[in-house]
Amino acid sequence: MTQLQDELDQIKAKIQHHLVTSGNYEIINKQLKLQLYESGWFDQVSLLARKELDQHQEGKDGRTVLSFDQLFELLKPKAEDLVPKEVKNDMLNRIKDYLEEVIE
Repeated sequence: MTQLQDELDQIKAKIQHHLVTSGNYEIINKQLKLQLYESGWFDQVSLLARKELDQHQEGKDGRTVLSFDQLFELLKPKAEDLVPKEVKNDMLNRIKDYLEEVIE
């Protein structure tokens, strides 16, 4: 690891620590969950998960052959693509505003 990478990691850790201790992490996290819920994102991801599980059933007993980690890896890129642009932009703006406030 380079010295620059070490410095960037230290800055990132300090920002994360401040974000959590200031309470802003919880505020942003709650707002994100609310917006995802209101947009129907949770329902869309649940349907995707159900389809993947249905496609990966084995035998007469209907047991799923996917582990949680495998299902997560299959769903993650699809779920990220389903996040509405408005939600992404709002969260990015909130984080930018927070960082500008901290840096000042």
